[in-house]
Amino acid sequence: MKASGLMKMLLLLLPAVSFAGGHYATVEGLKIYYEVDGQPSATLPPLLLLHGGAETIDTSFSKVLPGFAAIRQVIAVEQQGHGHTADIDRPLSYERMADDTAAVLEQAGFKQVDCFGWSDGGKVGLMFAMRHPQMLRKLAVSGANFRQDGLSPEAIKWLRETPAEKWPPESQQAYERVAPDPKHYVAFGHKWLDFFLGAPDWTPEQLHSIRAPVLVMIGDREGVTVEHAQAMRRAIEHSRLAVLPGTGHATLLRRPEWVLAILNDYYAAPMPAQ
Repeated sequence: MKASGLMKMLLLLLPAVSFAGGHYATVEGLKIYYEVDGQPSATLPPLLLLHGGAETIDTSFSKVLPGFAAIRQVIAVEQQGHGHTADIDRPLSYERMADDTAAVLEQAGFKQVDCFGWSDGGKVGLMFAMRHPQMLRKLAVSGANFRQDGLSPEAIKWLRETPAEKWPPESQQAYERVAPDPKHYVAFGHKWLDFFLGAPDWTPEQLHSIRAPVLVMIGDREGVTVEHAQAMRRAIEHSRLAVLPGTGHATLLRRPEWVLAILNDYYAAPMPAQ
């Protein structure tokens, strides 16, 4: 799929869904929105969901969150400037988002979690694994890159040539439904694009420091190349690679039952020997 159609396709697939359990945690002056759904499991820790860039909990996870919450407790966090969480006058960074997430978990009373990060949320998940290893049991990432050269030329071209003013109107509507300042859409869109196109640039050695098991998921028609996903798997010691045939970036929206089956099986499997 061409990158130019990605955002529009994602938004058109999504209903306007609102899940129960909305809360705020204050972290260094930032009021961070999060939702808690489902019931604690006797065998599994809570599952942390990390949304995509310029997305919300609903737009990223509306098709899979109910399936996760049916078998375990789920906590989903909206990062700085995303969804219900207002933007503030500080740069965006994966390090800060990982630390914000850890602080939210602490305030919510979660000591250890499994994690699933989609797209930009996958990069937050990788940084969370590096900076807060004691809080993470297992991680899965889908459609995430750890270097800019992991993106396809088509994806880079679309991102560089498509400012927020040209994003599909559904994107702005999704933002305005929940944002504390609906008029901040274009300004935040520019801020996020500048951030996304400048990061990350992590080394294999940094990824090798991750001690948690990691499932690297990728569609064979992604904006992230399969070769890059293979490099990520090689860099992380306890990792697996799942290449989903005939799929693009939005597999969890188009084929939620497939994604749920893969992830639930992965999280339920025994931990690898250390």
